[in-house]
Amino acid sequence: MSEDYSNKNVSILNVGNVLVDIEISISDKQLSEIPIQKSRAIEINSDELAFYLSKYKSQITNQYLGGSIFTTAATSSIYKINNLFLGSVGKDSNSKFLIDIMNTYPIKTFLNVDPQNTGCCLIFLTPDKERTMAACPGASGQLTLANFTETEDFDYIFSDLYSLNSVINKKTISHLLSSNKGLILSLSDISVMKKHMDFIKKHSDQIKIIAGNEDEMKYLEQAMNSSLISASRKNNKIYIITKGSLGSLILHKGIEYVSKAIPAEVTSLNGAGDTFLGAFIGSYMETEDIQYAGNVANYFSYVSIQQNNACLKFSSLLNTKNAAKAAFL
Repeated sequence: MSEDYSNKNVSILNVGNVLVDIEISISDKQLSEIPIQKSRAIEINSDELAFYLSKYKSQITNQYLGGSIFTTAATSSIYKINNLFLGSVGKDSNSKFLIDIMNTYPIKTFLNVDPQNTGCCLIFLTPDKERTMAACPGASGQLTLANFTETEDFDYIFSDLYSLNSVINKKTISHLLSSNKGLILSLSDISVMKKHMDFIKKHSDQIKIIAGNEDEMKYLEQAMNSSLISASRKNNKIYIITKGSLGSLILHKGIEYVSKAIPAEVTSLNGAGDTFLGAFIGSYMETEDIQYAGNVANYFSYVSIQQNNACLKFSSLLNTKNAAKAAFL
């Protein structure tokens, strides 16, 4: 998609996984037979992926673009942000599927093409609409700068802890952060946090926005030996805590900004947190109004949970932005 970037206020380099999400409707009993805790995430290999795809073939209900980084960037791209994406895909039909969708958003993409298959994430969706994930990173774990030719001066780098789950990815992202750019970080799952607390501590001074759910943020408090409210009084970070059906809490400089969730019929929770974060980033960067950005982000989540795809279509994002603006301005 062509786009005039001359009027963009902020430049963000989004670095990390882009995957094909494969949604599988599953009973609680069937889920209990899989070695994964409900509503959590695990990493699987290609053989395990093939096994689950075969076993639950008749229960596959949808396939769409996934990966927290691109989903978040797609949402923020409707705001005055110059969004770039650095990722890795394989040489297969899934990569074409992803690229065709990625090209519908005003995001400059730089993709490494790896011999491994494009990464996939199985989304096990139980009747209560909770998602449980099993990801096979594949080519997404091979992030390099080989095809990255952009020389633009970035304001921020956005990534998540899932994207650090390979040695190559961690080295590439750490190298990009050596330029001391601001970091926007999504915490991912607690099991992943435990692996990468060294990364969080090393780049703590660069973190400008950090987001996670209640459990992840509680673990962060324990690991950093400091309450978030106390920490926010001492630094200039924005702490975003998503609370599901209760909405969100955002902390900045000791002030709490509460946004209530909008009741809705839930179709799928997949991608709701990424959509929330993308809307917050875009709205906040454009207005510097935390309360307004939190309200807008909750509205985007409200729209997201009513549809199946993890990433809203560009036209839907624009419509949602206009509706949120009318509701909260």
